[in-house]
Amino acid sequence: MDFNILKISAFIVLLLIYLSVRKFFKNVANYTERLGQSFDDHEIKEETKPSNTTLSSKQ
Repeated sequence: MDFNILKISAFIVLLLIYLSVRKFFKNVANYTERLGQSFDDHEIKEETKPSNTTLSSKQ
Protein backbone atom coordinates (compact mmCIF):
# COMPACT_ATOMS: atom_id res chain seq x y z
CA MET A 1 0.00 0.00 0.00
CA ASP A 2 2.75 2.46 0.92
CA PHE A 3 4.62 1.63 -2.27
CA ASN A 4 1.66 2.72 -4.42
CA ILE A 5 1.32 5.99 -2.52
CA LEU A 6 5.03 6.62 -3.04
CA LYS A 7 4.68 6.03 -6.80
CA ILE A 8 1.66 8.34 -7.07
CA SER A 9 3.31 11.11 -5.06
CA ALA A 10 6.52 10.82 -7.11
CA PHE A 11 4.49 11.07 -10.32
CA ILE A 12 2.69 14.18 -9.06
CA VAL A 13 5.98 15.80 -8.04
CA LEU A 14 7.55 15.06 -11.43
CA LEU A 15 4.48 16.43 -13.19
CA LEU A 16 4.66 19.66 -11.18
CA ILE A 17 8.38 20.02 -11.91
CA TYR A 18 7.73 19.45 -15.63
CA LEU A 19 5.00 22.08 -15.71
CA SER A 20 7.07 24.65 -13.81
CA VAL A 21 10.13 24.14 -16.05
CA ARG A 22 7.93 24.40 -19.13
CA LYS A 23 6.40 27.65 -17.88
CA PHE A 24 9.86 29.04 -17.06
CA PHE A 25 11.19 28.37 -20.56
CA LYS A 26 8.03 29.81 -22.09
CA ASN A 27 8.64 33.04 -20.16
CA VAL A 28 12.29 33.08 -21.25
CA ALA A 29 11.26 32.61 -24.88
CA ASN A 30 8.71 35.44 -24.66
CA TYR A 31 11.29 37.75 -23.08
CA THR A 32 13.92 37.05 -25.71
CA GLU A 33 11.35 37.47 -28.49
CA ARG A 34 10.33 40.89 -27.16
CA LEU A 35 13.98 41.84 -26.76
CA GLY A 36 14.69 40.87 -30.36
CA GLN A 37 11.66 42.76 -31.66
CA SER A 38 12.67 45.94 -29.87
CA PHE A 39 16.21 45.59 -31.24
CA ASP A 40 14.84 45.08 -34.77
CA ASP A 41 12.56 48.12 -34.40
CA HIS A 42 15.52 50.22 -33.31
CA GLU A 43 17.56 49.07 -36.33
CA ILE A 44 14.68 49.86 -38.71
CA LYS A 45 14.35 53.38 -37.28
CA GLU A 46 18.09 53.93 -37.65
CA GLU A 47 18.01 52.72 -41.28
CA THR A 48 15.08 54.93 -42.29
CA LYS A 49 16.53 58.16 -40.88
CA PRO A 50 19.37 58.52 -43.41
CA SER A 51 17.17 57.54 -46.34
CA ASN A 52 14.59 60.18 -45.41
CA THR A 53 17.22 62.89 -45.22
CA THR A 54 18.66 61.98 -48.62
CA LEU A 55 15.23 62.07 -50.23
CA SER A 56 14.40 65.46 -48.77
CA SER A 57 17.75 66.93 -49.81
CA LYS A 58 17.24 65.86 -53.45
CA GLN A 59 13.98 67.79 -53.76
